[in-house]
Amino acid sequence: MSVGYRVHRYEPRPDAATGETVHRAVDWEPFEISVVPVPVDWDASVRGEAPQGAPAVAIEPALPDEDPPMPETTPETPAAPAPSAPPTPPQEPTVTTTPEPTRVAPAPAVPAPNLDAVRAEAQRAERERIAGIDAAVEAARALLPPERITPIRAEAIAQGWTGDQARRALFDALVAQGPRPSIPARPETGPSHDDPAQLLDAMAEALAARAMPSYQPQGNGRHAEFLGWRPSDMLRELLARRGERNPPRNPTLLAERAFHTGSDFPLLLAAAANKMLLAAYQPAQPTYRQIFLRRDFRDFKPHRHLRIGDFPTLLPLAENGEIQVGTMSESQEIVLLQTFARRVRVTRQMLVNDDLGAFTDFASMIGRRVAEFENATAYNLLNSANGDGPTLATGSAPVFATGAARANKAGTGTPLDTATIGAGRAAIMRQRTLDGLPISMGPTMRLLVGPNLELAARQATVAVQASETAKANVFAGFVQPVVEPLIPANRWYLFSDPAAAPVYVYGYLNGAEGPQVTTGPVQGADGVEVSVIFDFGVGAIDWRGAWFNPGT
Repeated sequence: MSVGYRVHRYEPRPDAATGETVHRAVDWEPFEISVVPVPVDWDASVRGEAPQGAPAVAIEPALPDEDPPMPETTPETPAAPAPSAPPTPPQEPTVTTTPEPTRVAPAPAVPAPNLDAVRAEAQRAERERIAGIDAAVEAARALLPPERITPIRAEAIAQGWTGDQARRALFDALVAQGPRPSIPARPETGPSHDDPAQLLDAMAEALAARAMPSYQPQGNGRHAEFLGWRPSDMLRELLARRGERNPPRNPTLLAERAFHTGSDFPLLLAAAANKMLLAAYQPAQPTYRQIFLRRDFRDFKPHRHLRIGDFPTLLPLAENGEIQVGTMSESQEIVLLQTFARRVRVTRQMLVNDDLGAFTDFASMIGRRVAEFENATAYNLLNSANGDGPTLATGSAPVFATGAARANKAGTGTPLDTATIGAGRAAIMRQRTLDGLPISMGPTMRLLVGPNLELAARQATVAVQASETAKANVFAGFVQPVVEPLIPANRWYLFSDPAAAPVYVYGYLNGAEGPQVTTGPVQGADGVEVSVIFDFGVGAIDWRGAWFNPGT
């Protein structure tokens, strides 16, 4: 018999003999049972009983002395000789054991065939044949689209196929269309458990939850089924769901199958790494994002970030008058997008030993490491040239400089207090746009300091209940302190709202925000490489909107 079935629920149980985990199907249903001509077990056969009361038919050969006598007129037939002596009386055992010969009755005359009965029998056989074809077609409707089934049914009826031949043709069509589609979920059972994609996602959730105690699994909670599974158990289950009838239990053979091109194991690693990476990366909030403006990149070409001037001043329009044409000034700075990457290998030895510790450690830490890398890259740019920043194309001077070219840096360092904050804010307000208009600073400003000035920054911006106006903190509410350990010494910066007057920008490649995980084979060895690729760029586009004080 060939049996096709769906398994709705497995129950893992430890095997006392081998020490491995055996997954027993405790909720399953057959959807196709067929008699096949070639069994897997050579000892298998189809057996049955004879009907009650059926006579046994035996055919025995005629004895030599019972041949019918030939005609006496035949010259070739000699006459029987007369006995020369009286015959010997037969012995008693011979007389009692000699059976009576079976006489074969002459064949009866064959009656003329009944044509009506023959026609009726042919019609009945044809109806049974078509019914067998339709039964195979109905069983295949859940697995094949109608446009694939209809031509096969028509050909089966026209060519005189049997039900088994139609079933084989439908199976060949199912194999030709690729992986089996997931079976629609039934209302009484919830989502289907037969979809390999859902199974792989649940296993990836289990790996992430096991590696990161703070990880919050998504989905319907099916990952709990796989929390106690070893990597080899997951791989064996994936092979079974892909149609492998007898997945190997030997860890060495499983490891070899895991790194084949068609294996789902690399996809499982990539899915688990992505879940752990995003879980650690998304909550991270690097401080540079509070003072940098985000502008993403289309490609890896040098991007020219334009600083558009002011809209021309409106002029009176007389009746039937002409609207005057105005111009807008612009400047541009170049910012580059760069690619950063790192990888880790999952080797055959790790899988044989059921040890993915190095992989899970890498995946759980990489999200936080990427966020820290972003922050360090941004502040390396800001701290360049002793805090003056990179050189801009406009004016061929750094972002922060004294004198008429920039006028956004204190000539000598001063302590951080409300008076010096007021001096920095006034210096920013004196800046002019490309067309000579006062700069817009936005509703709030950021006070960027290092660990040395955290106390002074918070004291200078905290709201206090003052009984006298002179004792009130005038900067509370619209100057927000930003404390960053990467700001050295006693330097401090005052930045306008980046949306109103951007000085520094950052961005990612369009459609690839944050780090991306990919997998691939290891060259010259059995294994999988899990790579993290990060496309990130930072740059300076203007000097207006910020103030720098070297401190004391």
